[in-house]
Amino acid sequence: MGKTFEALYYRDRLHPVNPAGDVGLVTLWSPLSAVTRRLDSISPEILDGSRSRIAVVGNLYGDGMYAMFCNLLFNPQVRHLVAIGEDLGLPTCEEIAAFLAHGLEDGEMLGMPIRRIAGSGRVLHADPGFDEQRLRERLSFRYLGKLSAETLGVELTSCLRELPRFEADDVGPRVRVDIAGAPAPEQTEHTYRPSNPGAHQVVRRRPLDCWEELVVRTVRFGRPVALRSGPRLELLNAKAVITEPAEESVELLGRYGFSLADFQEYQRRMFQAELPDDATYTYGNRLGGHFQLHDGSTQTLRAVTELLRSNPETRHAFVSLWDTSEDLDPSSSRAGGGPCLVTLAFRKRGGALALTATYRSHNLLIAWLENVYGLIAIQRQVADGAGMPVGPITVISHSLGIDPRNTGFVRAKRLAERWKRDDDLDRETAKYSLREDPNGYFVVSVDEQRGCIVAEHRYEGVLLKRYTGERADRMATEILADMSVSLVSHAIWLGGELARKEAVLRRG
Repeated sequence: MGKTFEALYYRDRLHPVNPAGDVGLVTLWSPLSAVTRRLDSISPEILDGSRSRIAVVGNLYGDGMYAMFCNLLFNPQVRHLVAIGEDLGLPTCEEIAAFLAHGLEDGEMLGMPIRRIAGSGRVLHADPGFDEQRLRERLSFRYLGKLSAETLGVELTSCLRELPRFEADDVGPRVRVDIAGAPAPEQTEHTYRPSNPGAHQVVRRRPLDCWEELVVRTVRFGRPVALRSGPRLELLNAKAVITEPAEESVELLGRYGFSLADFQEYQRRMFQAELPDDATYTYGNRLGGHFQLHDGSTQTLRAVTELLRSNPETRHAFVSLWDTSEDLDPSSSRAGGGPCLVTLAFRKRGGALALTATYRSHNLLIAWLENVYGLIAIQRQVADGAGMPVGPITVISHSLGIDPRNTGFVRAKRLAERWKRDDDLDRETAKYSLREDPNGYFVVSVDEQRGCIVAEHRYEGVLLKRYTGERADRMATEILADMSVSLVSHAIWLGGELARKEAVLRRG
């Protein structure tokens, strides 16, 4: 008897059909319910475990490609991959084809060796146990198009009938690859540092700066939770303020495994109002095609722009992407639930247009930075239409999570280990600069004639208040009561400076 399918990774996300089958069906970003309906309409035999060649059906939500390859190495009897469904404009199928055609090339990320699919931005682990040559020699791949394609039925049945079959004794041994950072369910315990998990806030200049600090905070302080879809390290109501939102360079994003071209494609999709046949929602559809407005149109961003143009101080420039009538009904939502982005609020602040976005659930390693780039495009379009410059973007994540089984978790831990300073980093020059407190700064001195410490609280050169005293601790209490310090690093420096000046005063 030949081998039967056994999943090493993401067993809970895979749907077995015929464990002895030799075909893996990849449904990309189409929900399983839509796939099942379409396949049943083509032929009941396709998902009949007693007759089908399909061993397992699985989506590729998130970053599951490397885990899929490892599962295939462990199940050498699966000799063919067939993909169907919605690709959302992402190069997933092209990356799989490139891997089989050209293999992997060596690279480096965050000081760690990595492997990259040649000719693409897809990053995989540099694991000596990963036998790429074996996969490339023994695995075939075909993409047959979306579920709505008229020719899908003919092409899929023909493909399943004509794909080469191999003898059971020709499959070879199983190859086990232990993915670093992807422990088995019973090994997902996490030691976290104490904090209020619902009170973390990050304020940085650029998107990548905010993302990196959020990763460090979630690795260090995230609480382990067990969701139906698997374990997470989670922060609640995490807030990130990007003070100068703008795209970063190709080179800079590439150091962290991100692709500017992919982000730009994502930005483009934010304005596509048409809903694909096999999707229950897209952000572009919710923003431009789902909700009917008072004038009969569905263009919510255009309505917001007109509102801001007529009244720049309005507090009604608010858009909801969540449709309670649909999204609270589990039967109508795609795998994982309704939209993650649920609200957009536009507000004039300091002469510029600020944007606050709320996400009900946020995948930090995979989705957060990409989502921010989508917000940058939305903010820019509305600001241009309203005749305003762009201001800060605030992102509030009700549930900000990292899946410790994700192949990027080892890099997240590396980021947390490398985080040593709170100062601002210029990523182009790799130089640090003093992080300025938005509440102002202090100039501390000793008045020898009066015999006291003097701490002047200033903002952009203007004196706000002068504190005097002979004891540092009492002055610190008064300063804290005035809420004159907002940064921990600033508070630590100020406390030390007051203590040093008190020592000078005591020495006379």
